Amino acid sequence: MTWVPKAAGVLDTPTGANIDSEMKHRLFLSALVALFTLLSPLAARADDLKAMEGTWTVEAVEAGGKAVESEDMKVLVVKIAGDRYELRTKDGMDAGSLKLDETQMPKTMDATDREGLDAGKAIKAIYEITGDTMRVCYGLDDSGRPTEFATKEGSPWLLVTYKRE
Repeated sequence: MTWVPKAAGVLDTPTGANIDSEMKHRLFLSALVALFTLLSPLAARADDLKAMEGTWTVEAVEAGGKAVESEDMKVLVVKIAGDRYELRTKDGMDAGSLKLDETQMPKTMDATDREGLDAGKAIKAIYEITGDTMRVCYGLDDSGRPTEFATKEGSPWLLVTYKRE
């Protein structure tokens, strides 16, 4: 349906019904709300990526329902800039990209290696970020994405709590 301008402050529809300024204002607001609703997931994604930017160190690790005490994990450093990450381990560097979906509950993350033997492989995860603490539960095999921030005996999940440096 096409709206046809008629006189100042009044629109005429093809059926002949007049729409006054108040109605135009309501239509405009409705269109604005619809646009905001469509774009808000994009804004949230940018906000989460922005909140993740910086350097993170490992504070705690859990696997199989138990805390993991590993010197290898304690020396990990993750740097995030935009949708890219770099991981420094005792054995060297790794790098990749992050894809977030904050419309899911819990929020989801795909971390895709872009270098080395695992180039192109995506690790499915869930995440939450609160201030300077970020928790990520990674699925370590092809059995799917974790559904909660906990591990169980025999599960292929790894829960890591990071602190911002």
